[in-house]
This record gives sequence, C-alpha cells and structure tokens, in this order.
Amino acid sequence: MFQHIPRRAGAFGALALTGAAFGAPAFATTLEISVTNTAASGGFSITPLFAAFHDGSYDAFNLGTSASAAVEALAEVGDAAGVTAELAAADAKAQSVVIAGTETGPPTIDPGETASRQVTLDPSGNRYLSFLSMLVPSNDTFLGTDDPRAFDLFGAGGVFAGDFTIDVTASYLYDAGTEVNDPANGAAFILGQVGTDGAVEGGTVQRASTLSAFAGLETPLGLLDDGLIDFTSEPGAFSVASISIREVPPAPVPLPATALLGIGGLAALGAVRGRRRAARP
Repeated sequence: MFQHIPRRAGAFGALALTGAAFGAPAFATTLEISVTNTAASGGFSITPLFAAFHDGSYDAFNLGTSASAAVEALAEVGDAAGVTAELAAADAKAQSVVIAGTETGPPTIDPGETASRQVTLDPSGNRYLSFLSMLVPSNDTFLGTDDPRAFDLFGAGGVFAGDFTIDVTASYLYDAGTEVNDPANGAAFILGQVGTDGAVEGGTVQRASTLSAFAGLETPLGLLDDGLIDFTSEPGAFSVASISIREVPPAPVPLPATALLGIGGLAALGAVRGRRRAARP
C-alpha cells in the first residue's frame, strides 16, 4: 500500500540512497602490467609477453612432459595465438594480454626497453597470473611459470595483494624440447635464418641449456655479446626481465543527476527558511 512520504523525508531519503550508491565498492580491478628487458645492449631480447589471468586451472606446461602445440609455437617463433586459445579452453572467464615492444622494428622487447598494457580483471575469477615469452635468439627457449598458482594477485577475499615486481631470472627459462638447438638451422631472430626450418627434437620440456653457440651471431639489433648470455652458471642471478604489476586507480565518478537534484532541493529549502526568518517581526 502506497504511503505518503513528507517532502523533507523524501529529499533526505534520496540523498541517503545516493550516498549508499557512492559507498558501493567497485568489483572489477584494473591493473597495469609493465615488462622491462633488463639485459644490457648486446644481450637477449624477448618476444611479446603473453600474460594470463585465470582461476588457477590454466597449466601451460610441466617440466619433463611434452610441450603442447601451442607452447611449441610460442617457444619456436613467439606466436601467442595458440596459448591464448588454450587459456580460453581451460578457463572460459580468463583474461589475457599480449605485451609487445613499442620501438621501431620487430615487436620484441629489446634490452633496456619497457612495454606496458592495462587489463580489467574480475578478482574472483582472474586471481592468478601466468606468463610466457620466447627468448631470442634461440630455437625453442622460452620463459614462463610452470606453477599455475605461483602468483596470487587477489587472494581468497578478492582484495588486490598490492603492487609488486617479479624478477624474471634464468630460473624461469625452459627448453621446449621441440626443436634441436642449432644457431645455423631454424633459430629465430638470427639474420639469414628462417625460424620454422629447425630440426624436430621430439623431447620434453627441460630447464634451458646453454646458448653459448649463439655468441657473436648477428640479430636485427646487432651482434650477440658472449659476455651477456651465460645464464647457466648462476641461473638465479642472471636477470632476464622484470614484470611489474600495479593497480590503476579508478576514475572519479561524476555526481548522478538525482544527487544534484537532491542537493538543489536542500539549497532551495534553506533559502525558503532564511526568507521566513527574515520576514518574522
């Protein structure tokens, strides 16, 4: 049954409802992912980084098992189309971005270069971060996370864990086991080589082995410096890249028209009261 509401109560009620709307927390969270190639000039480059945000069910690869066709394509030629499709098949609500270099020439992220992308995530469904990228020049060496829950962005409560940076050392480097390591046959990012011409290896994913045979070869950026590519001596101390994750503050929300009307009503009410007081003897 309809109940008459006094004008004053209606005005204050509208403001109270509007205030409740202002206090409602935003569910989606926007993050900026920045990738920096930490090598010095003459060191390795990396292909555009595939970053996946999922519920923990996306396991791109496992040490000692055969790489999928999608991981093979990424590890041999830097193609992220297959892993994007695999992610969608594993988790329909997952999000992903491919972060490419912005300098002129190939879209690789080259020594000293930083590339960034923003992505808006559902904290309940896009809780974990995984990433993959090819190390170049190489035949099938790639960097990635073999633990799908290694990086928990939001926690069980759906609250962002805070800005942080991942130091991607050579401990994150793997050999896909799909192509024989041979700088003279099918190595990507070597001038004069065709990245799809390498010999099939038929192995399994293993920790990356030395690429010392690539020293002195010419890439689109110049010669590969043999003093900058020894990552097998101390893998944990050899920095390949850094990945920084930060929360992007939400844009200010414009005041709704209903709130403006309510505020206008209060102003008018105050003006009327003021005139009434002034009219009293």
